Amino acid sequence: MSSNAPKGGPRTRIVVTIGPACDSAAQIHQLIEAGAGVLRLNMSHGSLETHQKTVATIRQVESECGVPIAIMADLPGPKIRLAGAVPERVETGAEVTIVGPDELISNAHPDALSIDVRGVLSAVKVGHRILIDDGNIRLLVIAIEGAGDQTRVRGVVTSGGGLRARNGVNVPDSDPDLPAVTDRDLELAHAMTKAGVDFLAVSFCRDGDDLRRLRSKVIDDIDPDGIPPGIVAKVERPAAVANLTDVVAASDAVLVARGDLGVEMDIAEVPVVQKRIVSAAVSAGRPVIVATQMLQSMIEAASPTRAEATDVANAILDGTDALMLSGETAIGRHPPLAVEMLQRIAVSTEAWMDEREAPELTARTLVEIADPWMPAIARGACRIAADLGAVAVLAWSRDEHTACLLSRERFKVPIIMFTDDVRLARRMRLLRGVWPVVTSTITTRAEFLRTAAAIAVADGVARIGEACVFVHGSGRNSERPTDAIGVLRIGDESERLS
Repeated sequence: MSSNAPKGGPRTRIVVTIGPACDSAAQIHQLIEAGAGVLRLNMSHGSLETHQKTVATIRQVESECGVPIAIMADLPGPKIRLAGAVPERVETGAEVTIVGPDELISNAHPDALSIDVRGVLSAVKVGHRILIDDGNIRLLVIAIEGAGDQTRVRGVVTSGGGLRARNGVNVPDSDPDLPAVTDRDLELAHAMTKAGVDFLAVSFCRDGDDLRRLRSKVIDDIDPDGIPPGIVAKVERPAAVANLTDVVAASDAVLVARGDLGVEMDIAEVPVVQKRIVSAAVSAGRPVIVATQMLQSMIEAASPTRAEATDVANAILDGTDALMLSGETAIGRHPPLAVEMLQRIAVSTEAWMDEREAPELTARTLVEIADPWMPAIARGACRIAADLGAVAVLAWSRDEHTACLLSRERFKVPIIMFTDDVRLARRMRLLRGVWPVVTSTITTRAEFLRTAAAIAVADGVARIGEACVFVHGSGRNSERPTDAIGVLRIGDESERLS
């Protein structure tokens, strides 16, 4: 496989949501060519069978492109949505009745809005807010009727607007007792793990235990020699922010889900909370994704607003590993163009960052690795690369720790990461600045450097005479822990190491 690392291309990764606008093999090809490295399946929409077919299509494209592609299955969690038929719009000042799924089935209130989750309305009180479509439509509760699963809520619309089937619903003033991982989530997690996805994203987690529970449930779905999917913590509840250290520690990656986060808490706090989450994840050695409305206007328009471009750049400046597109690609008119726009903004932003001194990283207390030498190796490689003007870092590893720690140093040059396990390579596609390459097993330093140099030259990352920093296990066997660092001038590897 190739590294697919374009010379002068951005180090920030791009996560793309697959949907009706981009789910064919040809369209997925276009997204990969435009710069997508992780493809997200939103399990809140579409059938399980449709998503399983999409996984098969992505793997077909992966084989044809010759680069590893990561797949993230985003579990719906206890997301509350409108159910059944909905009117085209509700007007400000109108009174609306909301019922639960049991009332929808009985059709006792045909003109009411229905939600699809039990146990929510019984937690709502008079004076509470109900928000629809990320808060674009707002209701104030004025009366409660019935009880239990037959609870009906009457509210006055304080901000009206258009409705769509399956619009999201939030009850920020209420506290329904809903599990972060539902029975439906477990069913989907088992099926998608067996289908071979690389990440499972947990929606509405409250603490690290929500993530640990899911991890324990899917571990039996993995072959003895297999790699379980990484667990991505979606931070979109105030409780998750309050328990941020535990959530990050229990995760394999973190996603700043600004949509629901901006509804569940004061939207004025979201920019600072985003910075806190990104900082906590980077310090812990966890890749972090910033998501929601990155280029929202590009659902329709061929270019973003100036404010959106600035928002993207600020997320990169915060230190995020990846940016995620949702509706822009899933239902938008210009999916490849949206990916290319993120690439362009990232290139410009990273060029400006490279002119400045890299900031010191904060405490590294959450990094869990068996090899205590690797953090020092990674910091040393970063300093050597900067001092010598190296054009790339060439690294070999059979685990994720080396790639995570190298990525965390925020090199100004590409990190070409060699491994003999395609599943690990896919996971690395989420790491900032890392381009994974799948090779046959490498057993000696000479073999590694010859292979690495050849691919770096073939991909246009390095030219004859340019310097690269290399990192790998010392001795004659590359399976040793990563403990060796050096400098290779391209063109010298054959005569020096033969």
